[in-house]
Amino acid sequence: MSILPKTDPEFKGLIPPLSPEEREQLEQNILQARKCHDAIVLWDGTIIDGHNRYEICVKHGIEFEIVDLPLPSREAAKLWILDNQLGRRNLHAAARIELALVKADILREKAQKKQSLAGGDKKSAEYKKSLSSKLTKLEIESVDVQRDTAIDASVGVGTLHRFMEIKKHGSPQLLAKVQSGELKIGTAHKLLTKEILKQLKRTDATYKYIQDAISEETARQNGVDTSTPAFKANKQAIQARLTQLTATLEELITKLKERSAHDTA
Repeated sequence: MSILPKTDPEFKGLIPPLSPEEREQLEQNILQARKCHDAIVLWDGTIIDGHNRYEICVKHGIEFEIVDLPLPSREAAKLWILDNQLGRRNLHAAARIELALVKADILREKAQKKQSLAGGDKKSAEYKKSLSSKLTKLEIESVDVQRDTAIDASVGVGTLHRFMEIKKHGSPQLLAKVQSGELKIGTAHKLLTKEILKQLKRTDATYKYIQDAISEETARQNGVDTSTPAFKANKQAIQARLTQLTATLEELITKLKERSAHDTA
C-alpha cells in the first residue's frame, strides 16, 4: 500500500473513544485472527471509521482493507461519521445525545447556509418544494429539532431535556460521570434536582434577610431617615425586584418538584 490513510483530528474527535478494556479486547481479537475483519473507511483518503483498527494493524504489521466513500463534502463526511456512531449498540444514552447534538448543530449551520442562498425566503414555495428529504425537513422545521435530536439519540425528549439541564446546571464532576456512563441520566438528574432545591432554600433565607433589612423599623434602628423620597423609592424598587425573584423561584421550585415526581412515577 503506497499511500497510507490520513487521520483528521476533527473527524477523530467526533467519535466516542473506546474504554481501555474495549481497546484491549479489539486488539486481542485482531491479533488472534491475524487480520482486521472490518475495513477502514475513508473519505478523500482520510479515516472516517476505524481509527483504532488502523492503529492496531499498523502497530502489529497486520494487513487491512480500505473502503473510500465518495461523499460530496467534508460536511457530509462529518454527518456520516455521526450517523455511523449513532448506530453503535454499545453507546450509552449520554454519548448518543452528545453525538445527536453535534449533528443538530451541523444541520442548523447547513440550513442557515441554504436559507442564505435562497435569498432568505425560508417560506418560499420553491424553496420548500426543493427540500423533500428527512434531512432537509429537519433543517427547515427548527421547532422540531429537539424531537429529531431525541430520535437520533434513541431517547425520549424528556431524557434529552434532563441531560441538557445536567449539562447546563450540573457540576463538572456530575456531568463527567454522566458522560462516561458511570451515572444514568435519570439518576444524575435527581441528584441535580436535590442540589438545586437546597440552593433555592438558601436563596429563600437570603431573601428573608434582605426583606427584613429594608424594613422601615430596621432602617430607623440604624439611624436612617425613612421619610425621605429617596428611601421610599429605593425600598419600592428593591421590593419590586424581590417580588419578581420570588415568583421566578416559586415557578422553578414547582417545575423541579413536578419533574422529580414524574421521574419517580
